[in-house]
Amino acid sequence: MAIIPLALAAQLAVAGGDIPFSADTVYPEGVAYSARQSSFLVGSVRHGTIGKVSAEGRYVPFIQDQALISSTGLFLDARRNTLWVANGDVGGSVHSSPTTQGKLAAVAAYDASTGARKAYYDLSGLVPGAHFANDITVDAQGNAYVTDSFAPVIYRIDTTGKATVFVQDPRFTGEGFNLNGIVYHPDGYLLVNKHNSGELFRIPVSDPKQISAVKLPEALPGADGMVLRDPGRIVLVQNGQANRALELVSTDGWKSATVKSSRKSLHVFPTAAAIAGGDLYILNARLDSLLTPDAPKVSDFVLQKY
Repeated sequence: MAIIPLALAAQLAVAGGDIPFSADTVYPEGVAYSARQSSFLVGSVRHGTIGKVSAEGRYVPFIQDQALISSTGLFLDARRNTLWVANGDVGGSVHSSPTTQGKLAAVAAYDASTGARKAYYDLSGLVPGAHFANDITVDAQGNAYVTDSFAPVIYRIDTTGKATVFVQDPRFTGEGFNLNGIVYHPDGYLLVNKHNSGELFRIPVSDPKQISAVKLPEALPGADGMVLRDPGRIVLVQNGQANRALELVSTDGWKSATVKSSRKSLHVFPTAAAIAGGDLYILNARLDSLLTPDAPKVSDFVLQKY
């Protein structure tokens, strides 16, 4: 059997649509696409860094900020050229410590071109208890919304930099990871999933107490990152037992949704998705090996074309 050099193998994979890349144990949980830089931006649960991945699969460091323990959800606000980064600590980082593990919910904002930090917000003191900032989205006005997987809240950082609890609800509680992926819908509401139960919630921005559960054909435990492809279509990444990405379609303003299509991930534990041009890519983060203490650590990851 012929042996294909790694560089050629990567080129062949890119030609087929998928983008493999290597970076020393970064374990990238979040991803965004920068059209200005023609690169994917990926975080790192292990090192807290942000890197850039080209279409050819070349990884280069971009942001190294000592405040970032584990960089989780990313959101690129292209209109304001701002990269938002959720910052938490589940214990898998080289920077984990007793003062931050299970206690940190923070957000940093960076210039998306230079990587210079614009602002940093520690949200951990807004409500008591355990914390883990997981994912983030931004509305049309530039207000940011952040999920906390350990506290039953969604935070809001407004355009003046004021951080508050946007909504708190007992339906957001549970064992393990609770609220996870979040997107802003242009009709003025948030869509937020709950990792452990597989629920999807619709939350009006103007009246966040009017929370409703989106009627789904089945629960989606392991729900993680989401991306809005158009007002009636969301791609939701699901790990746990499912390890797939699926396209949800709604024709009634997200009172209900159906599954239009799905695709298994190449590796265990996909976490997020990003749109590049007209294509959508699923991040194979492989976090199972990071979160299993005795498992061999890996440095090869894939942006899988949906």
